[in-house]
Amino acid sequence: MKVAHLSILFFLFAGVLVAAQDITDPNEPKTFKVAAIQAVSEMAKPAENREHLEMLVRQAAKNGAKVIVLPETAITGYMSTDLETTWRIEGRRTTRGLKGIHPKDYAETARGESVKHFSALAKELKIYLTIPFLEIDPETGRYYNTVVLARPDGAPQKHYRKINPWPFAERGWASKGDRGNIYLDTPYGRMALLICFDINFEPPNLKKLNVDHLLYSIAWVDDADSDWFTHKLPAIAKQNNLNIIGANWTIPVGSQPDWHGYGKSLIINRNGETIAKTDRDIGEKIIYAELPIAK
Repeated sequence: MKVAHLSILFFLFAGVLVAAQDITDPNEPKTFKVAAIQAVSEMAKPAENREHLEMLVRQAAKNGAKVIVLPETAITGYMSTDLETTWRIEGRRTTRGLKGIHPKDYAETARGESVKHFSALAKELKIYLTIPFLEIDPETGRYYNTVVLARPDGAPQKHYRKINPWPFAERGWASKGDRGNIYLDTPYGRMALLICFDINFEPPNLKKLNVDHLLYSIAWVDDADSDWFTHKLPAIAKQNNLNIIGANWTIPVGSQPDWHGYGKSLIINRNGETIAKTDRDIGEKIIYAELPIAK
């Protein structure tokens, strides 16, 4: 009888514990707002780009975004928007037909002015913010295509170097990233960083790391009839169980380029559904979406 009595008490106690765990605060938010900023950057004008990007970041934060993503190398500039000029260092060749500018006067360290500036901004606005720039490692002299993730509490940032530089534009300057896949656990879920061409190789690694939200900085170039943004990128999100916040570069209103790939910034949920996208490819735009908070 005593054994049976204890068994009953045990199951009753276990039931109370389960019931207690199921109780949630009905006022606790279930989603959070993210923003992808489709922006124009001037190559080799980091000071001007910082000022302009800060304005856009403030606008996104004012509209409630808690996580904000900027395009690839948006602070330093990725290439000229006519695709005629790229970066180049001594001893490295550029793709035939491209002119090269040495990045030594524009590259920054991972603790340089731009990182300090936007980290302070992220703390002020209480947001997570990507800081994309052309980095120089002062110890090795190597250059990297880099994104630093700033936190709302001002804690040390996450520092990611592009693992897969795009040969066409980066063969003349970028070293292969040596910091691996970077992720950060946040109140909204696990976040990771990738840059443009990385998307062809790294998402399966992020899936193994149980990443919830991919903060994806882009400077895309593609064929006019490409289905990359409409079909292939959503398929990657679904296959790898990732929400993707993708911020792509763009060109100024009034431009008539002879190439494609600008614009098309978008936000995709982990089911592969595009839940927000730009309504124009030429010109700047901030897009927003609510994503579920990952437990």
